[in-house]
Amino acid sequence: MPIDVTEQIEEAMERGEFKNLPGQGKPLKLDTNPFLTPQVRMANRLLKENGFAPRWIELEKEIKQEKGQLEKLLINLKARRERLAAFIARHPHRQETVSRSFAYERARGIARYSEKLENLNQKIQRVNLLMPTRNRQYALINKEEALARFQEVCPSL
Repeated sequence: MPIDVTEQIEEAMERGEFKNLPGQGKPLKLDTNPFLTPQVRMANRLLKENGFAPRWIELEKEIKQEKGQLEKLLINLKARRERLAAFIARHPHRQETVSRSFAYERARGIARYSEKLENLNQKIQRVNLLMPTRNRQYALINKEEALARFQEVCPSL
């Protein structure tokens, strides 16, 4: 009957075969991807040594930054709405003018938000095509859900 691998490892540990190994207690050096071809590995090393990164890594950085910009746009418009609502509470006779002005500002905000979502999804598609491993790919942002969230977070006055 074959011995289980786990049992073999446990027996080796009991015999002390894993003690005083070179590099013990130090982090593993995992800077090379064993699944890349030698040519791609060399190209990545040259890029890294000269201060560059593969295009998909640069796109990942841009995606993260643009997601933050989307959230910032929403937060800023929500804060603007709250300030205007407080202003209307103090000056009810100005409600119609302020509401109309904010409706225009909100419509522009939705248009910018929608355009940024579209651009972000295009970048996500590009990075997914360029990325060497499938397990790190990004899901596209559901535009309808994102716009519904926009409407919920920042309703009309």
